Amino acid sequence: MNVCMDRDPVMSEKPKSLYRDLPVVAIVGRPNVGKSTLFNRLVRGRIAIVDDEPGVTRDRNYKETTWRNKRFFVVDTGGLIVDPKHPLEALVKRQVETAIDEATLVVFVVDLNSGITALDHEIAEVIRRRNKQYILVANKIDTNLAREKALEAYELGLGEFVQISAEHGTNIGELLDNIARRLPDVETQELEVASISIVGRPNVGKSSLVNRLAGTETVIVDDQPGTTRDSIDTHIDTAFGNLCLVDTAGLRRKSRAKTDLEKYANLRTIRSIDRSDVVVLMLDCGAEIAKQDLTIASYVERSGKGLVIDWNKADLVDEAERKFLLETTARRLRHIRYVPVVFTSCRTGEGLDELVRLCFEVHKARDTRIPTGPLNRALLPAVSRKPPRAKGGRRFPKVYYVAQTGSKPPTFTLFVNHPDFFSDSYLRFIERQIRQLYPFQGCPIRLRVRKSE
Repeated sequence: MNVCMDRDPVMSEKPKSLYRDLPVVAIVGRPNVGKSTLFNRLVRGRIAIVDDEPGVTRDRNYKETTWRNKRFFVVDTGGLIVDPKHPLEALVKRQVETAIDEATLVVFVVDLNSGITALDHEIAEVIRRRNKQYILVANKIDTNLAREKALEAYELGLGEFVQISAEHGTNIGELLDNIARRLPDVETQELEVASISIVGRPNVGKSSLVNRLAGTETVIVDDQPGTTRDSIDTHIDTAFGNLCLVDTAGLRRKSRAKTDLEKYANLRTIRSIDRSDVVVLMLDCGAEIAKQDLTIASYVERSGKGLVIDWNKADLVDEAERKFLLETTARRLRHIRYVPVVFTSCRTGEGLDELVRLCFEVHKARDTRIPTGPLNRALLPAVSRKPPRAKGGRRFPKVYYVAQTGSKPPTFTLFVNHPDFFSDSYLRFIERQIRQLYPFQGCPIRLRVRKSE
């Protein structure tokens, strides 16, 4: 298992956000007015977690979308409490204010079922003070009571408003037309972006890592486990290239995911791994490798994704303890010895350059192809020296040639005379020979055996 112990205290070049390349539309409002449901409608996908429990959304959640040839980012925000009483509410408030400040257009959502509240008036005043373009949206027009209360929206002093039902999709097209008319035309170029998911158990420092790499408070960091519930995308430009960091909810064992919300957050984390190129499995230097960590690593390997092991909070351990952690990693994850290991500290910045560099190297390795000629010149002599074991009779196993037949993950096909002779242990031998030619650091390799005359 490869280990990297870079000691640079800070990133070599401060990353910059890529969100500013496109207009940003921020959805704001008090808790439980339907912001996440509207967000999913505008981006045409089930991106944000929707639940009846108020305060489900806490971080800013970005997603690019297109309407009427206008490309823009939509950002879902937590429920805004103007005068927070709880520290977590204060963190959410800061996230919402940041979203408003960077937004090109603010979509202010109110709930017609519950009517206009004092908090709605306070939020309206916040929007006015920031002198932002805005659209007032009256949500949940599904009932007669809501339609009767619609005129109350004028009390906010924000002028005309759009009546919608985010749940049923009513008037969403009209709202999108309204949004597109107010956004500037922006010429953009397509960027090659590596998608990196940050996964691990609750409270290992995933959100702190995203914030440190992004150079800003992109997601909320709190000592309370489970602060992050959605999978939050953060696009940044680093010295090594463009990447999309996905901060995920802490994966809990099924037996400990007691609420529907926790179970759904687990599912969203799995989906984030599925759409990633590389996964960073964060471990805590102050804790042991748990069964759940092994489960995550195995799922990443089965999914064919790149993997980097990150021991976080490295500033709290000495060299002897690091050596012990490396030995433990090699022993517990011996089935994936190709995975690089790095020690980082989100507090001091140690190892972050090396972590990003490794992610890009693994990303590149997943798409690397070995030409058939060099592959066979290196592999066939090794097979001749150590052929598969014959199983009696006059049949002798033979490899005619090997070709790389796929990438992401790298896939190789052995063309042979008797496929049944090629056991799993022998295929592991073949994999080791391939990795001597090209290590495919952090990448699983797929081997297929095909009968050929």
